[in-house]
Amino acid sequence: MTTTLTMTIPAKLLHHPMHPDEWQARVQLAACYRIFAMLGWTEMIYNHITLRLPDSVTSGEKQFLINPFGLHYSEVTASNLLKIDLQGNKLDQLSLDNPWHVNPAGFTVHAAIHAHNPEAHCVMHTHTTNGVAVACTQGGLAQNNFYSAQLHGMVAYHAFEGITVHAEETPRLLANLGTKPLLILRNHGLLACGPTLR
Repeated sequence: MTTTLTMTIPAKLLHHPMHPDEWQARVQLAACYRIFAMLGWTEMIYNHITLRLPDSVTSGEKQFLINPFGLHYSEVTASNLLKIDLQGNKLDQLSLDNPWHVNPAGFTVHAAIHAHNPEAHCVMHTHTTNGVAVACTQGGLAQNNFYSAQLHGMVAYHAFEGITVHAEETPRLLANLGTKPLLILRNHGLLACGPTLR
């Protein structure tokens, strides 16, 4: 049985016209941030989970929601998520009224994947302690147990090139990711992408 999150747009947001599908995406993404916070999959104010908005909202343009830079995952709400384009520009008055900015280090990787991978509606990037430990090992994810064996053939690797703020890195990152849903960023962290948040 699948449970769908629904929530009425708060009265304070009624002066910001919003498609119901965008509001639904905001609610789901904010819930995802809260779940990550509850599980401890956070690193202070860093890392990102992005969700591409459906064509019903964007008329086919590639736009996505991202967390405001400066807030902990536990502080992310449906109404403070930023709606941005592939260049990192805030797109609506709700986002423009938001005092928080877009983190270039998060935007660069996420925008590249959203732009070039039609299946990547959701992109998750973390620096969990366990994930970084695996990313720092020479052999990467060992295929020697029940859990990692389930990921056989699904994991790609990308060499560390420093903080990911330079667009010239993205062709190499995309080539390394290919069509796989999971990417280990060596000496950095973990990334997963997929068609939905579920």
